[in-house]
Amino acid sequence: MIVRDILDYNQKIKLIIDNAKDVNALVKFKLLGMLKQFEPVIANFETVRNEKILKYGTTTEDGRTGIFEPKKGDYENDDDYNKAMDDYFDSIKKLNDDLNEVAESDIDIEITKFKYTDIIDAGISSDYLVAIYDLIEE
Repeated sequence: MIVRDILDYNQKIKLIIDNAKDVNALVKFKLLGMLKQFEPVIANFETVRNEKILKYGTTTEDGRTGIFEPKKGDYENDDDYNKAMDDYFDSIKKLNDDLNEVAESDIDIEITKFKYTDIIDAGISSDYLVAIYDLIEE
């Protein structure tokens, strides 16, 4: 499975759990179990993301680290500001390139899919069912 798909499914399942009030207990339990299966992948992605932000970002005086857009008022002239903006966009591009490489990677993960008969009348709206369609088997 592609890492990006796992990140996407993780968000969708959280939305289902948080917003679908009439979901039966067994399906909710299985959704939570699926989130647990995604946990190592999500944690690894976040670790890489944080490392890359440290690599390409800066740390402020108050200890925050990130890739911050330059403020024109912080520079004495337009040339310095334009250079800072170029550096900012370069850092964003490098971060996105690195994260996209990870997000598009294919990993082996054991996922217990839902049986169609277990989830179809479980109180999940059709919009949510479509969102997790690939996690349902016949």
